[in-house]
Parts: sequence; structure tokens; C-alpha cells
Amino acid sequence: MSCGRLLHLAMAMLLPFAVADASAEGRHDPTPKSGSASTIDSPESATPADTSKPTAIEGDRRSDQLCRITEDLYVREVSEGVIVITHSFPWAANSLIVEMGDSSLVLVDTPYTPEATRDLLEWVAVRFGERTITAINTGYHYDNLGGNSYLIEQGIPVYGSRMTARLLHERGEAMREATLKWLEAPKHQRYREAHVTLPYVPPTQLFDLEEGLELEFGNESVQVYFPGPSHSPDNVVVYFPGRKVLFGGCMILGWDGVGNTSDADLDTWPAAVCDLRRFECDLIVPGHGDRLDPGLLEHTIQMLAQHQE
Repeated sequence: MSCGRLLHLAMAMLLPFAVADASAEGRHDPTPKSGSASTIDSPESATPADTSKPTAIEGDRRSDQLCRITEDLYVREVSEGVIVITHSFPWAANSLIVEMGDSSLVLVDTPYTPEATRDLLEWVAVRFGERTITAINTGYHYDNLGGNSYLIEQGIPVYGSRMTARLLHERGEAMREATLKWLEAPKHQRYREAHVTLPYVPPTQLFDLEEGLELEFGNESVQVYFPGPSHSPDNVVVYFPGRKVLFGGCMILGWDGVGNTSDADLDTWPAAVCDLRRFECDLIVPGHGDRLDPGLLEHTIQMLAQHQE
């Protein structure tokens, strides 16, 4: 990495700043509405997320600040060693880094692209130094695993379910085709060009969806749990019991409204969310949106009930 790039990343780490509210276009769930042929929705028809300033966690003065890495990629440390990553390409989507007790890092989902994932890991190297990294994909959509190719090139193990790998193989190119249609406007040209060649690479460490997964990191564990079909057939959640942090991904709605449901099982989704009450949580991270409070479970159940009325 060049000295100039290292300086840029160091400045990004040391000088967090509040980012102006994103436009509604930048807050869309990139999965389609019911009836669409694939798993991506147009920016004009997707349901916008809450575009207010991220909510500060009580007593944590850092949690209301954003640290920009690139034009489209920023992070916020919401509690000690717990970092929410947001990548807008052009729809804003969240991933998560947690520093474990043995000093290793767990990355849950990736930014949309290998390039943004590279930028993230370069920032991580400046922020944390040399660390062992383990990645987990919570589903087959590219806002879950678009950066897998870079992770694998770096020798990072990527965990995901066998169903995620299968769905990516079966539906990936249909997802790409629909995405390119939604990005035909001239203002989306750079996003469209990236999606033309975006590699869809499955996780390398596969587990059975129904069995889930538990990983140990020193005296801490990470639990990957499947509560049933929800936003998509393969969505899992990732729970950090030592931190009381739950990454709910697209199963958890971070804004008002259900959004896109082409892959969803609306009959089982509410029960899947109710099942997550088993986890004691101080923070819940949705796949899209800035809200992070435990009330997101009840909010999601409420939004699903209203959608069914």
C-alpha cells in the first residue's frame, strides 16, 4: 500500500465526522418487491429507510459520529470493538466487525464489491494492526457477500450455509440482470459498470442451515442461527453473546415498511423474528438503516403485521 493511501486511511480513522443525511435514494433495500423476477429493486420503487442521523448509544460519545473511508463507505464504532460498516452502492447496506476476546476479528457480511471490501480491510489494518479475520455471510444477496472474492484472495475463511451457496448458483445471474436494468439511468453509470463484472463467489466454509454454527474465539463464542424463512429462504442471524449484539441482517427492518418481498416468506417471517427474542440484546444491527436498538424486533413484527392487513 502506498504511503499516500496509508495517510488517507489513517486520517479517516483518526478524524471521524458526522455525515450529512443521505438522500432517500441512498437508503433502499436492494431486494425487489413481490412479483419481481429477481432479487434487486429499482431505486425509484424501493422503500426508503430512516434517513435521520444515527442514534447515539447512551453513554457512548463515539456512536453519533461517522468515519468515512471512501466516498461510498463509512464506519461507526457503536460500542467498544463493535463497528457498523455502511456501504452505499447506491443503496445503503450494513455489515459488522466485532473484535473478539482473543484479538481476532469477525466480519459479518461484506460491502457490495471486492474493491470496497479491500478498502475496508486496509482501514482495519490501520485501525487494529495485523489480526486474524473470520467472515460470515448471512445470505446469498450481493449485499451479504459481494466482497467474498477479495476475502478469499486474502486467505480469509468465509462461512455460509449450503443453501446460500446453492441459491447464489441458481439465482445469481438473474439478480445481476435485474440490477443492471435498475441502474440504466446515466447517474448510476459507475454503479452499473461495477455490477456488470461483480463476481458472485460463494462462502468457502459451508454448514447446514438448520443446524446453524457456533465458533469459538478464546473465551468468546459467535452463534449463527436460522430461525426460519424470512426476508429470503437462507437468511441467518449472527449473535455475539459476550457483547449482547445481534446482527439481524435483512430479516430485521431498520425503517418503516417492509420493503421488498420477492424472496420472502411472509407467513413464516413474523415467527422467525419472534424466535429471536431468545437472545439478550443491547444492540441489533439491521441489514439496512441506522437504527440499532433492541426495539427493532418489535418494530419488524409490527411492520410485517401492517403489511399483511
